[in-house]
Amino acid sequence: MTAAGLVRGLDTLFAVPPEHRLGDVDRTSARQVLGCDDHTLSTLLDRGLPASGDPGEERFDSRDLFNLALYSGTGTTVPEQAFAYSLRWMRSSTEELLAPRASRFALRLACAADACGPQPTSTLALPRPERCGGAVHDLTVEPADGVDGPDAERGDTVTRTASQLAVTATVHTTGERAELRSPELRAIAAEFAAMDLRWVKLPEALQNDVDLVTTHGVASCDSASRYLAQLCHRAGIPAVTRIGWVVGMLDLVHAWVEVEDADGATKVIDPVFALFSATVRDTNPLLRDPAVALRTNRLIPTGLSTGRAVAEHRCAGEPSAARLTTKILPAPTRPQEGS
Repeated sequence: MTAAGLVRGLDTLFAVPPEHRLGDVDRTSARQVLGCDDHTLSTLLDRGLPASGDPGEERFDSRDLFNLALYSGTGTTVPEQAFAYSLRWMRSSTEELLAPRASRFALRLACAADACGPQPTSTLALPRPERCGGAVHDLTVEPADGVDGPDAERGDTVTRTASQLAVTATVHTTGERAELRSPELRAIAAEFAAMDLRWVKLPEALQNDVDLVTTHGVASCDSASRYLAQLCHRAGIPAVTRIGWVVGMLDLVHAWVEVEDADGATKVIDPVFALFSATVRDTNPLLRDPAVALRTNRLIPTGLSTGRAVAEHRCAGEPSAARLTTKILPAPTRPQEGS
């Protein structure tokens, strides 16, 4: 069953273009990701699975392997099981998705070099749950003193002259279920839902590429949100993209769209959650309902739009690699009424 599913999945795989391809996975690790034997892996190679290197010593792109496994339909591969586990909350009742939630938030950045270069600066985005009816308490920035970032006046980022930077806080979030009132907006949401897109892991250089949505039927959180916002703009509907975090999906910086509906209210449309829900059984149907703007209590927004980064580091005035650690855990206290 695994072999047949992988072979079928290969027919619809959007392979990472050669100019962006990484050979970061060896043959043994590839079999582990795909949950297959060596014969099946050879069959996949014969049928066109991209790889570099000599026969028997092939190197694969981890994103190709992840995407192939995720949509194989076997239910046994590592990506399928990881997604099913991290998205199990999608089976929650509507009441559970809307209830107030308190989380302990920690975002830490450190220079990835063995020795940080001169005049280092580190920037982190701040959680802004108040944008969605929530609140932040006990916000701490370490080091405490430093320069102001470009978004400091709005409280969207913090910047420090340091090789490391940490932001911690207690974040209160709440969900909202709202009907889309604008007929044009409902039509746009229905059109997007009918496109039958696939969320896939993409190289960073392609994550904002809206053309992949229309030409290949694949999308990242960023490109799906940008595409949906474009449809809204063409219809004269005010819309902005937003990035942030999802409680329970720590390695994913998520993106969605905030639109102004006909009733004057700003509502969240999360195009990718509908795509995610297709990979998990028995999900709450509201996650896929194009007539409903469902903002779950798991969204922690920033004040930034797609194309921005939640973490940036520079050494000697030049962009530099950094290690980013995100932890979002249940807070020891329940959210207070009205917070």
